[in-house]
Amino acid sequence: MTLADTPPNILILSGVRGDTRRYRTLHLHQQLRLACIDCLLSHATDPRLPVLARQAAIVILHRVSYDPYIAGLIHTVHARQGLVLVDTDDLIFDPQAFKWIDSPDFQDPLRASLYQTDMRRYQQTLEACDAILASTGTLAKAAGALGRPCWVHRNAANLEMVYLSELACQAPRPVDSKVVIGYASGTPTHNRDFNLISPALQSALRDHPEAELRIIGYLELDSSWNAFSDRLRRYPALPWRSLPSWLAQLDINLAPLVLDNPFSQSKSEIKYMEAALVGVPTLASPTDAFAAAIRPGENGLLAASTLEWRAQLEQLMAPGLRKALGQAAYADAHQNYAPQARARQAVALLNQLSAGLGRPFRWQANFAERADLKQLWWDEKLERHPTLTEMGLYTLRHRGASTLAKQAWVYFRRWLARFIPYRKRGQQ
Repeated sequence: MTLADTPPNILILSGVRGDTRRYRTLHLHQQLRLACIDCLLSHATDPRLPVLARQAAIVILHRVSYDPYIAGLIHTVHARQGLVLVDTDDLIFDPQAFKWIDSPDFQDPLRASLYQTDMRRYQQTLEACDAILASTGTLAKAAGALGRPCWVHRNAANLEMVYLSELACQAPRPVDSKVVIGYASGTPTHNRDFNLISPALQSALRDHPEAELRIIGYLELDSSWNAFSDRLRRYPALPWRSLPSWLAQLDINLAPLVLDNPFSQSKSEIKYMEAALVGVPTLASPTDAFAAAIRPGENGLLAASTLEWRAQLEQLMAPGLRKALGQAAYADAHQNYAPQARARQAVALLNQLSAGLGRPFRWQANFAERADLKQLWWDEKLERHPTLTEMGLYTLRHRGASTLAKQAWVYFRRWLARFIPYRKRGQQ
């Protein structure tokens, strides 16, 4: 029996944990469920995977490193004329791009070696697939250079994000003249990005004593920031469910990225979307993704040079402009980044790529009115699985004890580093 004789089924799985998995697999799964499309969500460590793969017309692999086990799954799908898609949301499939990653983690040679090995494995997975889904046009172009057709499916919000953002919008804010500028760093790879805007940001703080800077997450600040210690507030990395309430307290959201870095250029416009959901305007670097999302002077602002960053920050000191840009960004987020909007695009994309790759699969979206959209939310427990133990057992079975030992050592060192002041890590 071939897949043409059975109802089409979609299997979505990731090889990692964290926010990247959430955005590219949990969100997509929710989008397809909104459209009443038959799909399953899984993970590379799921012991049911061989059975699930034998039932799927399309398997979507997100950050799944190539190994003999994955090679067997891909062969199973291809043997039944199914399609294997690779979903990528970062330039992790190009080993040559490693030199562009600015992360203190890679001061550890073992961590750097493991990451580069994974990059080569991701490239092998991509080369074994039929087509690629990418979060940005820049990524699609880079992946397409490896000889596979590419389609862009941009990141979007999930239903719970939209709900929590609405609650955050309704929360009262202090009535004062303070202008709160915010920057959220999700990973320890953004020091160069933030340093790009530091001179303009410090100039704005000097000229506007009513301005305050708030920073989330992993960021090293040099001694030049000591002069602003009374107006600088730092927060640890926040779980995503807590982010809307933090963003809603901002007046200006910052999203700088180094423009001459291919790794940065591949990033999506998530920072714009998350702030837009709570009506906060974003000032961003004009990467391809931000330039696609932000219409300067209408729903946000873009800046490339220090002079432009300083000039745009000065403009945003005007409350009337901030309000207008924030309202337009809010409307744009609900029109273009809501899960319902992205669900329609996802179904159209699956039909388009199936036809383009010569498969008879066809999905018909059904956006029936639901009494309670919360039924499509996922349980928080889902994000805690697989456990580190389950991932370790997968590595042991399919990549060997040596790789597992290296991963465990790197994890231990990173865990230990949490107890060392961040600024001193590079000196250890």
